[in-house]
Amino acid sequence: MGKRMKIGLALGGGGARGLAHIGVLKVLEENGIIPDIICGTSIGAVVGGKYAHIPSWRVVWEDVVRAIEGEAFKKAGMELFEEEEDERKNPFQEFLKVVEKGILYSRAIASTSLVSLKAYMEAVKDFFGRDFLIEETRIPFAAVATDLIKGAEVIITRGSMVKAVAASAAIPGIFPPIKWHDFLLVDGGWTEVLPATCARLLGADFVIGVWIGRDISEFSGVSNSFEVVSRADEITRHYLGVLRKSECDFIIEPDVGKFVWSEFDKKEEIFVRGEEAAEERIGELKKKLKQENLKKLFRSRKRKIPEHFKIEIAKPDFLKKEE
Repeated sequence: MGKRMKIGLALGGGGARGLAHIGVLKVLEENGIIPDIICGTSIGAVVGGKYAHIPSWRVVWEDVVRAIEGEAFKKAGMELFEEEEDERKNPFQEFLKVVEKGILYSRAIASTSLVSLKAYMEAVKDFFGRDFLIEETRIPFAAVATDLIKGAEVIITRGSMVKAVAASAAIPGIFPPIKWHDFLLVDGGWTEVLPATCARLLGADFVIGVWIGRDISEFSGVSNSFEVVSRADEITRHYLGVLRKSECDFIIEPDVGKFVWSEFDKKEEIFVRGEEAAEERIGELKKKLKQENLKKLFRSRKRKIPEHFKIEIAKPDFLKKEE
């Protein structure tokens, strides 16, 4: 007979839309579904890292609200990306908009990011309250980042939570790359926007994915080179997302497509969208978990890890804790 099935939770990237993850966690927690493994990409790493450390959706939500309304968050320059009502852009398009309009143009040319490393790290640390080792979490956790040097997905399972999450959420061009040893890390969404593969590598038998991306929109045309580049990026990331969703056993998709990645001021509404999506599918999820757990008791079933992506597991000493 096999062992009890391990449940993995894959929390995807999407900026402020990721606050829907907390609504999903609320419903899962209230229904007694506590994951054995959590993997997060970008905002998914922010939420997932906190929940893995303290498995309480309420604690995560309270810390998110405190951080968003705090000085460190404001100093990180999020107000630069407040969205116009008639536009719905992704982070890359936002970056191009800021540069195109001449806002912080000199910094964009002379630096690797619009937000300074100091301001960014302080904002991440402010959310967690203090730094701690990933090994200290109550639920096994991993953050997914992208290495610019090797062009590989990097899975971080040990070391500083603050640095790991900062690396996973470092949107290229907006937040600074995190350098450590031979890696130069940016947002994990550029390789594994929904980290199901990560969860399986950590031992999950059944992966619940929370997708907060947006469907690709129709496009009326382009008027400059910036729009050509940003549209191509949007198409690439859309199909990467479609592929990653197929690697999950069960998907919860909050209706958050209308929200811009930087709309953290809409936190309550986004949270509710996550809660509603989870409530709608919780019955089906419970039924499927029961079925799959029965199968697991009588036979070992491991889905094959996809071989079409280059993946590296960070070494144990990858990131030291911030003092």
